[in-house]
Amino acid sequence: MKTKLHFTRGEWAAALFLLTVILASNIFYFFYENRRKPPCDVHQYETLFQEFAQEQQRLSDSMSEARQQSRTQFHHKRPKIRSDTLLPLQKQARKPMYDIVKIDLNSCDTNDLLTVPQFGSKRAAKLVEYREKLGGFYCYAQLQEVYVMQNIDTNRLKDYLYINKHKIKKLNTNTATYKELVSHPYIDAYLTKLILQHREKNGSVRDLEELRQITHAYPELIEKLKPYLLFN
Repeated sequence: MKTKLHFTRGEWAAALFLLTVILASNIFYFFYENRRKPPCDVHQYETLFQEFAQEQQRLSDSMSEARQQSRTQFHHKRPKIRSDTLLPLQKQARKPMYDIVKIDLNSCDTNDLLTVPQFGSKRAAKLVEYREKLGGFYCYAQLQEVYVMQNIDTNRLKDYLYINKHKIKKLNTNTATYKELVSHPYIDAYLTKLILQHREKNGSVRDLEELRQITHAYPELIEKLKPYLLFN
């Protein structure tokens, strides 16, 4: 041992003595501390648990009693409703908060249209602009001709709008200028040219049937033009 660790016999004896003292002190401390700690009293905790459970039960019974008294008082104070008045009250509850005031589509302005669901300032302006070019609407399907209205269910708009056909502005076929004719959404430049040529040669267009013969327009277009043209 001396050649490996360079300790003398006395140094080895001192190290062993020191190690023995350390072990003895640890063993003494362990047994001494265990003697100082009092044993755990399980019965004391059981008593505390029982007291807590009794207090919770007392609070629960008190709350149940308070609820029962409240129900009893409300039952005595609650007014009795006659069975013959129950149905009218139910009907009254389903009554809407306010009545919808319908707007005339051929005379409203952009501010009026802003009160209609799904209408913003841009959509309202485009609709009024197209109505002025057209002269007025005669059916709800024409709303789909405005590109900002193509994604709206026009059937739902019937709850908020109505069409007064008497306010449609008509165009006199025999006195209108080129600009007035071609500005109408249903009359293009070719149709306008044929009408003006016929007026120069024959004086006037008598009716829709003569207009169809002059322009060779398809029947659907003639039907669409019918509410907007005059021939006097």
